[in-house]
Amino acid sequence: MRRMRRVVLTIVSSGSVVAAALTAASATDAAAAGTFGSGSPAFVVSPAPANVDQGLFANVDFAGEPSIGIDWVTGNALYQASNSTYKINFADGSGSTITWSDVSAPDSVFNLDPILGMNSVTGTAMAGGDDGACGVMAVTHDDGASWTPTLPCPVAPDHPTVGIGPFHAPVPVDAIGTEAAYFCQQPILNAAPDECSYSHDGGLTWKPSTPDPNATCNSLFGHVKISPDGTAYIPDNTCTDANGNPAVGGMITTDNGQSIGGYTIPGSVPADRGFDPSVAVPSSYPSGATDAGGVLYESWSQQVNGGYHPMVSVSQDHGSSWSAPVDLTQATGLPLTAATFEAAVAGDADRAAVAFLGTQDSDPGVSPFDGNFTGTWYLYVAYTYDGGATWQAVQADPQPVQRGGINDGGTTSSDHRNLLDFMDASLTKDGRVVVAYADGCLGACNGPSGTPAESATDNYATIAYQSGGNGLFAADDVTAPVLPTPTTAPAAPALVAKAGVNQVSLTWTEASDGGSPVTSYTIYRGTSPAADAKLVTLEGPSAYVDTGLSGGSTYYYRVVAHNAVGDSPSSNQASAKPKGKP
Repeated sequence: MRRMRRVVLTIVSSGSVVAAALTAASATDAAAAGTFGSGSPAFVVSPAPANVDQGLFANVDFAGEPSIGIDWVTGNALYQASNSTYKINFADGSGSTITWSDVSAPDSVFNLDPILGMNSVTGTAMAGGDDGACGVMAVTHDDGASWTPTLPCPVAPDHPTVGIGPFHAPVPVDAIGTEAAYFCQQPILNAAPDECSYSHDGGLTWKPSTPDPNATCNSLFGHVKISPDGTAYIPDNTCTDANGNPAVGGMITTDNGQSIGGYTIPGSVPADRGFDPSVAVPSSYPSGATDAGGVLYESWSQQVNGGYHPMVSVSQDHGSSWSAPVDLTQATGLPLTAATFEAAVAGDADRAAVAFLGTQDSDPGVSPFDGNFTGTWYLYVAYTYDGGATWQAVQADPQPVQRGGINDGGTTSSDHRNLLDFMDASLTKDGRVVVAYADGCLGACNGPSGTPAESATDNYATIAYQSGGNGLFAADDVTAPVLPTPTTAPAAPALVAKAGVNQVSLTWTEASDGGSPVTSYTIYRGTSPAADAKLVTLEGPSAYVDTGLSGGSTYYYRVVAHNAVGDSPSSNQASAKPKGKP
């Protein structure tokens, strides 16, 4: 078993390193890194105890696809690892002492595909997984001290998700208690549409949902999330927009699971490889309201410049419309080549975080999801405190989480299948982000040279607990968060052209680089004001001499600047008539 590591982490914002310090400490050290509610986020990493005491913690190194929920009544968390459910206690809440215990439900220890969902406000949780056509689940109201078995039964037999939360108005006539529950599974190999069941008595009995025949999504979906107004969202990677194009989106129900519709995100493009997306709904609203206009965050991986970048978009109206997708590698300055396992959480309507695994390595011609990929993966968390206008990123575990590829082949493949298909994140009552992940890199894998990809086969139950910095509830801030300067595409350059002998000298100035350094300029040239073509792209100074021109002819020029965000508007058009040689 590894010792617990306490970390003050590298914060990356607008392409520059703001702070970096790494320290290691045992699990008994009293001081946590940073002061919560002040400054940049910091994390404590806590692995589950070793497999001791006659089989307790039997699945700590078999924790692929972990899920987590945090009970705001008691402050404890429940963590699902394979067939086991662990309770995590955060003691005084600083991260200085974190303890784990096994509270597995006796009725659900034989599930084939584990999952856990929790209503943080009430502490009600459901844990278990599928067992063919039916789920083998159990419900607890006391953090696993007692369980009630339940059997949700959609027909589809794979990749379940479960959620429990408040009813959407109007409350259904068959409601018992205050909570609706949802259980969905997808078909193996996409052989049929996804199927869901709903419960109006807190997860004890179930009925099948009716899918909208015009819904646009089916398989591969992520975790169901339920907003305070009772709207339930299931993010999906295989949707079709109104024009028939592939898109990222999801399924939605506003009648407590009885019928299910869909939505898509304009500008999103599903990647050809990878995993399901994640949604986050705010957990508190000003003045005690239960709806802030339907705020919703969704994150996924999208192919950009040959890599797989973490993307995020924000809706203010329950998914009817969306902001332009933001590339978190560009927004935070992280030099990532690939990212996966996005897990989104939100607190206040304008505060959210996206946890994901990322690598800065590239392996030409090899996918990061193949077994022969040679990259190293780390755990990152990206934060926004202004509704998605700006983002900053934290490396939440200083040691690698995986070396080699992360297998996306599901049950159709057997190599490097240790991390499986997703991880999860949740939120404490005071807004701390807690990430549940399977650590696939233990022992020699963390050494100076690491280990070959095929030997990184662990999947150890681990959490990263936010111990310092600003969380996702402004009411718990000690000081206001420092927001990164927003970056934009450059402003239009100002161009000047001067004629010479059979040449034109061009110079230009930048009005603004948009907060991100200009990387290149493209010059366009034409022989009439209305028509031009690309002449050259430069990575050097703001000047160029166009030679070999015809004397007596007029040439027209414009310049476009480029940075990491995008292209500037065109400069003014400048013309010059070079002289011919005597």
